[in-house]
Amino acid sequence: MKKKETIFLVINFALAILTMVLVLIVTERMMKNDNTLVSLFLGLAILSEAVYQVLSFITNHRKIDKIRSILVGCMFVAAGVLAFMSKNYAKLFYYSAFLVVLAMAVNQFLNIGKEDTKIGTFTNILIGLVLIGLGVSIIINIYEENAKYISLVTVNLLLFSSLKKMVFPSFRIEKVKLLLDIMVKTHVFDVLLCLGAFIIAFSYILPMVEPTINNFYDAAWYCFAVITTIGFGDFAATSAIGRVLTVILGIYGIVVVAIITSVIVNFYNEVSAKEKNRNIIE
Repeated sequence: MKKKETIFLVINFALAILTMVLVLIVTERMMKNDNTLVSLFLGLAILSEAVYQVLSFITNHRKIDKIRSILVGCMFVAAGVLAFMSKNYAKLFYYSAFLVVLAMAVNQFLNIGKEDTKIGTFTNILIGLVLIGLGVSIIINIYEENAKYISLVTVNLLLFSSLKKMVFPSFRIEKVKLLLDIMVKTHVFDVLLCLGAFIIAFSYILPMVEPTINNFYDAAWYCFAVITTIGFGDFAATSAIGRVLTVILGIYGIVVVAIITSVIVNFYNEVSAKEKNRNIIE
């Protein structure tokens, strides 16, 4: 590995960890209704995403990738500035959250040209549309009492993004790299991100249409039970919209389980084949 690439990987790994720690702090304070220093930590977490885009601009050679890095990076910078200012103007916190979600959506759409398969293109479009829908819901519900749940979802999107950056490019152990290659080819990261987006969107919609599901957390618990097919029975969908969303989530959950199973099987097959080839050569 070239020295320059190694340096960028180390910086990327450090940024991902920093973002993850900052977002966890923000999430904890928000859940405890303690807004002390929330704007500072959130602003730093968002600006770390902007720094990542600077690294992406330096390392990428294609013009479209450089344009994407500039555009998304500028949006993250604007979101970070609004987050810092939200200490004195609380509503700016939600506009910052909107810009974060919008930047992620733009990044998904501009990634479409890099995909070689139809499923990759479709996944990017779907995730981008879900993120735009989430951003619109933030703007619509800024003055509602449950707006804090949307912002909590937004900071956790940052957490997922940092985890993806930390896992995807940073490890170079042979077997781990092989596993990551398989996961990239099968678009597992995108499928899981899309699943997370479904859970987030449905957890926000279900309390509006289901009388037995009263808040975001109960809805998220219900979605978990549907995806894992556990079916605790403590919550149930009774409305037409709730049942339709449950069917969609259940079917998508089955697809996710099947894809993850295929990744595990392919991984062990590839490892076994490489070990046999190594033994034959020796």
